Amino acid sequence: MRRMLTIGPVVAALLLTAGCTSTTPDGGTGSGTPTTSGTPAPSPSRTMPSGLPSPTALPTGGGTPVTGEVPAALLAEIVADAALRSGVAEADIVVVRGESVTWSDGSLGCPQPGMNYTQALVPGYWVVLDADGTEYDYRVSARGFFTLCESGGSPPLESRDR
Repeated sequence: MRRMLTIGPVVAALLLTAGCTSTTPDGGTGSGTPTTSGTPAPSPSRTMPSGLPSPTALPTGGGTPVTGEVPAALLAEIVADAALRSGVAEADIVVVRGESVTWSDGSLGCPQPGMNYTQALVPGYWVVLDADGTEYDYRVSARGFFTLCESGGSPPLESRDR
């Protein structure tokens, strides 16, 4: 008598997505570094220490402080990226939003044409900064990867820890 091995839907999904990678339209693997006007944008550090610092109050350029859930070291990298893009001093960048969220997939709510993304819930952060009247919408994974969402994107599934 033969025995048949059956696998559950979760195991099947894991096996199907195990080899998935992000690819660029030209077929290479993507670094996630966005470009504007044909010039590569500043490339933020993608390697984060294994233990991110505890969340702290978010610094603002003045007025009422914004309390957030984004680790300070990660927020500092994002603010530095916005400063490079905008030409505005880091101290003058205002945090409009900084919260823990769950993204619906690996696109972090901001899919790009020709890219493939992990089809699983992704914990992370939503950071919106104001640099001299221009808003910069950053989508962030809990592992420290972040990208500027210039297409408007979609909101996260939910805010975490609320």
